[in-house]
Amino acid sequence: MKRMQNGGMALLYALLCLGCLSCFRIRPVEPPDSSVSEWVSPTDYEILLNNLRTAIAQRNVQNYQRCFDPEFFRFTPAASLYNDNESIWQNWSLQDEQTWIENVFGALTSPSGNSLILEEVDLQDVTSDSLRYVGTYQLRMNHSDTSLTTLFQGQIQLLIRQNSFNEWEIRRWADVETQPDSSWSQLKLRYVQ
Repeated sequence: MKRMQNGGMALLYALLCLGCLSCFRIRPVEPPDSSVSEWVSPTDYEILLNNLRTAIAQRNVQNYQRCFDPEFFRFTPAASLYNDNESIWQNWSLQDEQTWIENVFGALTSPSGNSLILEEVDLQDVTSDSLRYVGTYQLRMNHSDTSLTTLFQGQIQLLIRQNSFNEWEIRRWADVETQPDSSWSQLKLRYVQ
């Protein structure tokens, strides 16, 4: 009788193990999500700027936001747009940055052809973990507002710093207008609300 109980227990145990194993089925590998861009850890300022270009080209809000210092980010617009819009620009934060990029991406008429070209003019070490980048930009955004250009040009001045993970982030951004009504600030102003 005891042998039957031990044999029955062993059989019961084996059935329980098989039943539990059937709960853990290996599922097939899913293809990568095509809406996620190729974010590269910005261990160099050039990688950071490339991430910014890629986020714009791929219309990826999340990766666009990852380019900026989440705590200390500040934006200074082109001087010609500041005075009449002080309340908008005065405390521009990363949340404002997210709002305008979501709005402009939502207004794009084509999923392709949007691009950012940066050409470095000057690069200076500020401290051991920060740089001052000055460059010219050409930003093409194929938005739906016919009263506004789709090619924005100007000068970009960035304070780029390393965070605690040794990744570079944009902490401060100043926009300088080089042609009337075609600065990046003009696009931000139109789509921030």
